[in-house]
Amino acid sequence: MKNVMISTGNLNYQYAVLDCIFAFDHAEERFLAGTDPHVAFNGVKQKLKDRCMELGGDAVINTHFEYRSAHAEGLFGAKQVIEIFAYGTVIQFSQK
Repeated sequence: MKNVMISTGNLNYQYAVLDCIFAFDHAEERFLAGTDPHVAFNGVKQKLKDRCMELGGDAVINTHFEYRSAHAEGLFGAKQVIEIFAYGTVIQFSQK
């Protein structure tokens, strides 16, 4: 499996831009436990990597992450939900 790089900045390599992509994930409050934002963050990064590979890319650059905390109705009332949105540019490294 190819290792896709996720970067919040530009890379100092020659590359071709393939596309812009968007991903979303969330983490819900668990019974007798809090909400773990790392679950949503890792999930959205994996979705970016999967989409990048589908497009034949090597990396996602200039990636931006946004989040919000929301409440959803659960069996025992409202529960906290962390939502993370991300977008970036898929690139393919140029062959020399």
